[in-house]
Amino acid sequence: MASGAVVDRIAAEFGVHFVAHTRRAEGRHQSKARRTCQTLLKKHGPEHLRLVFGLINTAENRGNWSAPCFTAVSWLVLNKPDWVDRQGFLDHFDRIDLQALLAVAKQLNPAAPTVTMSVLLSYELDRQMGGGLREQAA
Repeated sequence: MASGAVVDRIAAEFGVHFVAHTRRAEGRHQSKARRTCQTLLKKHGPEHLRLVFGLINTAENRGNWSAPCFTAVSWLVLNKPDWVDRQGFLDHFDRIDLQALLAVAKQLNPAAPTVTMSVLLSYELDRQMGGGLREQAA
């Protein structure tokens, strides 16, 4: 099966459908990030993509279907797998406003908001889970 069909099927499982990149996404059920999702599927497989969709689909973050959000959440899942397995991780993740985090990332680093969002997401989760990531990075 072509990756496009698989991506569409996975997105549909979460009530999301892709619109053309030339159109404006209207509502919490549309995304323009089809190509990003195809890349994630090709590199990491369908279960990884489902996990990323599932994390973004939490009650407070549903609708943040942008390419930077998909990429940042994917990066987190790949680089912090022990966090994802922790009890209460989903509750911590859902307390983070991905839309606000992306806005801050765009303001701090307009040239690379996705990378910046990945770092901010990691720091925020570490802070919420009581870790010491910032001290280690300094």
